[in-house]
Amino acid sequence: MKYPRYPVEASDDYTYDFFSEGPRGRIRKAVFYLQIGKNLFNLGFGDWNEELQDLDDSSRSNNGDRDKVLATVAFTALDFTSKFPDARVLAVGSTSARTRLYQMGIADNLLEINKNFEVEGFLEGLWQPFQRGRNYEAFLIKRKQIRKFELL
Repeated sequence: MKYPRYPVEASDDYTYDFFSEGPRGRIRKAVFYLQIGKNLFNLGFGDWNEELQDLDDSSRSNNGDRDKVLATVAFTALDFTSKFPDARVLAVGSTSARTRLYQMGIADNLLEINKNFEVEGFLEGLWQPFQRGRNYEAFLIKRKQIRKFELL
């Protein structure tokens, strides 16, 4: 993506951790990839709740670094699908506003995203290729397959 990103720590259980830094302090964030079907993973993202030892995907930290946070989440998708190239990743916001935020991030970076991924949006009961200007309910990404050419 065209924005800087935070350093991430990856664990063996499809989890990535990083820290947002801004006016509201240093906030731990987490990205989870939860397998929900064959080669299908749900992307969970939010603030880490130390008290509950769990992800809070409904919190709004408003730390002034939205683009850097989204770029970091996008990096985790790139890393995750490099390890699991057949994986399809489902992304749905915990609210319609958050889903809209994901949509804006995809639309703003679509040229770069399309270099590595096929992106679909869910609208009116159908998956379709992502297009700017449509309000999707969910997103599905899959890494593009690299074609290997044989030399004759």
